[in-house]
Amino acid sequence: MSSIVEVSASGTLQLPAEILQAIKPNTRFVVEVESVSDSVAKQYRLILSPVPPAQPFWATATPEERAERLMQWVQSHKGGVNLPDEALRRENIYD
Repeated sequence: MSSIVEVSASGTLQLPAEILQAIKPNTRFVVEVESVSDSVAKQYRLILSPVPPAQPFWATATPEERAERLMQWVQSHKGGVNLPDEALRRENIYD
């Protein structure tokens, strides 16, 4: 699909409705400006590429990074309630 778009005086890129209807709301794009030289004048090409959805930490982290994050989480809970060892014995847990 080819369309003509216009940049307003305030710098807003105005897209035709048929283009906007083809894009899901809240879609994020990376904007690249590519220089296209010709013999008459310097021109630019604007390239919009969708940003891939962010991967969760566990999907991209190495085992070492996951272990470090777990240790940080454990350390963040150290200041909590201190129970005596007797409270953790099996026969006392159900009291």
